[in-house]
Amino acid sequence: MENFKYLIDKIYDTDFTREPFRFIYVEDFFTQDHFERITACKQINVPQFDSSEHMCSELATTYKYKPQPFPGCTTSVQSYLEWYNNQDKGKGVGNQDLLEGYGIAFRLKHYQDSILEELVAFFNSDSWHKCIKKKFKKTGETSVDTAIQKYVSGYEISPHPDIRRKCATYMININTAPEAEHLGLHTHFMTFNDDKKWIAEQWRDKQDQDTCWVPWDWATTNYEHSKNNSITMFAPDYNTLHAVKLEYDHTKLQRTQVYGNLWYTGDSRPKVKKANWKSLKNENI
Repeated sequence: MENFKYLIDKIYDTDFTREPFRFIYVEDFFTQDHFERITACKQINVPQFDSSEHMCSELATTYKYKPQPFPGCTTSVQSYLEWYNNQDKGKGVGNQDLLEGYGIAFRLKHYQDSILEELVAFFNSDSWHKCIKKKFKKTGETSVDTAIQKYVSGYEISPHPDIRRKCATYMININTAPEAEHLGLHTHFMTFNDDKKWIAEQWRDKQDQDTCWVPWDWATTNYEHSKNNSITMFAPDYNTLHAVKLEYDHTKLQRTQVYGNLWYTGDSRPKVKKANWKSLKNENI
């Protein structure tokens, strides 16, 4: 059995980064031995593919990934490939007034290497779950959901702070090539432009309203989570603005992460009104 408990100590021992919002950031998260063994697994370090069709087929059949319902993504490989190959931007894309594309989040469903199975089991364990809640001083009923995912080009989520039902979120980069750090496949941590800061103030003051996605040009990127073998983790709040837009050659490598969330459940689940960026109004004007 692999011992991943040292990762809990790393979270506890790390101070919060404060800009552009409050989050945890740890480089060299896994030991070098663990990281090399994880990224050497055949389901992580997949070969280069001849085409996008070949990639999607092989990820599903040989490497046991399955399209996962996910924001900014479709579960239909056929509709994705039709859009991607034609680059008919906007066609078949949800939130067309915000997004130029969409992708697929492939989630690993069956493990061919024991280290991957034990890794995911650890991140879905009570000890990891309790660590996050204690670090962020969260109470209430929650559940944890962690998986290994690969994201193909076109995947996009415009700036948003995460819905209020989410208690915490974390991403660990386990990309298989050093050049991945310099490609367009990373999460942007952002702040609202000066003329849009009132939106964050509304989200702060009106807890009965949910947050929403907003246009890219309403915000500015302050930081990109690009470092391999690093983790970012934060508790969604009114100002935890982040976004992603993938544009890269996914036949050579794929953005690969350990991705997880804590969700409020039961009576702890917030009761809020749905929101849309078009309905946002500056009441101070």
